[in-house]
Amino acid sequence: MRNLNDLADAKQLIKLAIHAGRLQIKNGAEIYRAEDTVLRICKSAQNVSKIDAHVLPSGIFVSLEFEDEIITVFKSVGASTTNMSKIDKINTFSRNFVISTMSMETAFKILNNIEDENDTEHFKFDIYAGFCGAFFSVLFGGQLREFICAYIVTFTTSLILRKIEPFKLNFVVTNFIGAFLISIFTFLLYLLNLPQSVDEVIIGSIMILVPGLVATNAVRDIMNSDFLSGLIGLTKAIFIALGIAIGVGLTLSFLRL
Repeated sequence: MRNLNDLADAKQLIKLAIHAGRLQIKNGAEIYRAEDTVLRICKSAQNVSKIDAHVLPSGIFVSLEFEDEIITVFKSVGASTTNMSKIDKINTFSRNFVISTMSMETAFKILNNIEDENDTEHFKFDIYAGFCGAFFSVLFGGQLREFICAYIVTFTTSLILRKIEPFKLNFVVTNFIGAFLISIFTFLLYLLNLPQSVDEVIIGSIMILVPGLVATNAVRDIMNSDFLSGLIGLTKAIFIALGIAIGVGLTLSFLRL
């Protein structure tokens, strides 16, 4: 364990812990995992006490006592995505930080490098999304024609959604647009007599939008007695589902499919 020399070191430690926890939440980690990371980093110093951390999907609160002075810091999280690789690297970093004599500067550099890592190349991501939708269409009863159509629809939708990311639309609008595009593209392919059934194509394609991870993490948070975080996650999942349902429902009603 390390010793902190002064108040500035204590503030750096708490900033490091919050930075690590914030990165985990931003990349789709469970609340309990982020909270565990924050507490582990703070407890790596011998001369701090009364460590408390409260993590929410929207922000992190951390408090500790150093030489009879209480330090409390809050940091908002912002929009989140899903990147299991970064979650794993931050997890590994927190454990290495605790058992080593790593300096604060080195620790911040490692976290910043993890944060700045490029995700899977965008075009590859769209290709993988296409296969995801295509195989789900088969899972729901589609044949080869539905498989091909679902791939085209999902790939194109993923590509467009990525292109509109700079506009920073909220998640409900983004999922509404995604569901709308999926329905429109499926209808266009149906006019060309490519799929035998539009149902399997649409259902398979919207699977890239379904908030499965959000809902799962929310349930796990509730099971861990973190009810507030769980309710926030479930609320987000419900609104995402509503955006998808409205996007598909309105389009199909208008097109009368």
